Amino acid sequence: MAKGERGTARPYLRGRIWWIKYYVPGESKPRYESSNSTEKKEAQRLLNQRRSEIDNRKISSRTATVSDLLQLYLSDQKKQARRSSKQAEGYVRLHLQPAFGRLKASEITSSVIDAFVVQKQKGDYANATINRWLEALRRAYVLGISATPPLAYSAPKVELLEEDNVREGFLQHDQYLALQRELPDHQRILFEIAYHLGMRRGEILNLRWDQIDWSENLIRLEGRQTKTKRGRWAPMYGELRVCLDMAHTARSPDCPFVVSWRGEQMNEVKTAWNKARIRAGVPGLLVHDLRRTAVRNMVRAGIPEKQAMLISGHRTRSIFDRYDITDERDIRAAGEKLERYLGQKRAVVTKLIYR
Repeated sequence: MAKGERGTARPYLRGRIWWIKYYVPGESKPRYESSNSTEKKEAQRLLNQRRSEIDNRKISSRTATVSDLLQLYLSDQKKQARRSSKQAEGYVRLHLQPAFGRLKASEITSSVIDAFVVQKQKGDYANATINRWLEALRRAYVLGISATPPLAYSAPKVELLEEDNVREGFLQHDQYLALQRELPDHQRILFEIAYHLGMRRGEILNLRWDQIDWSENLIRLEGRQTKTKRGRWAPMYGELRVCLDMAHTARSPDCPFVVSWRGEQMNEVKTAWNKARIRAGVPGLLVHDLRRTAVRNMVRAGIPEKQAMLISGHRTRSIFDRYDITDERDIRAAGEKLERYLGQKRAVVTKLIYR
C-alpha cells in the first residue's frame, strides 16, 4: 500500500457521502475530495490512489507558480557562480516571466509551451535563442521537483527546436584593418586579443594584467576563467604585443583588468562595437566570429592543429573542424593545385607520344 504523506486523514462522512482528506508536499493546507459514494471502501480506494499518486510524484502543488521555479533557477545560477547568470536574468525577466510567471507550475502543458514558441518565432527570434529560454524553463522544473519540499512533481515535455546557427562569416585582413581603425582604444584591445588568439569574450573581459608574462611574451589563463575549466597559455606577438604595451602604459593603476573603461572592468561590448562595425562595413560581425577567424589563420600559418587548439581552448576536434571554414580562395587554390597536377600528367603523356 502507498505510504502517502504523513498526517493524511482517514475517510470521513459528510452526510451520506464519504470524503477523504490528504496533504500534498509544498502546500500548507490539506486537500478535500469527495468519493461520490456512500460506501466507505470506495473512499478508502480513492485515498490509496491519491497516496500512490503523491508517492509517484504525479500530483503537483497547486500553489507553486512558474515564477517560484524561475526564482530557484536564478538562485542556482548565482550559487554556482555561472558566468551566464546575467544572461539567465535576461531570459527570465524579458521572456519567461512575462509568458509563464503567473501560471501555476501544474498548469504548464506542451500546448502552452508550443504557443510561446510560435509567438517568439513570429517575433523573428532564432531557434537557437528560443532554445536557450526553453532550456532555462526545463532547468527550473528540474530544480522545483528536487526541492524540499517539492514545488512541482512533474515537468512538461520541453522539445528543443532544430538549430541552424552555424555561422559562416569570418574577418578578412582588409576588414580587420578597417575595424581596427574604427574601434576606440578600450575596445580595440579586446578586438586584437580575439583576432590573434581566438579567446572567448568572457575570457578576455576577465583577463588581468598580472596574467601577462612580458619577458616570455605569454598570456596565462586560469582554469576558473575558461569554459573548459582548464588553464592554458597563449603567445603574445606582433601587433597584439604593441596594442597591449600601449594599453598597459595608459591603464588605470586601480583597475587590474586588461579590458577596462574609465578605471572599471568592462562586462559588455555593445554600443561602441556596434557603431564601429557599421562604419567598417562589417555590420553583422560578432566578437565570436573573431574566434573562428583566429583558428583559420593559425591553420593557414602552418601551426600544428594540436597547438592551435591549445591556444584557442578547443577540446574537441569536431568543433575545431567546424571553425576552420573554407572560403572562395581555398576553392580557387584547390583548383590551381589540380591544374598543376593534371598539367604534369599531360606533359608526361605528351613526351611518351612524341618520343
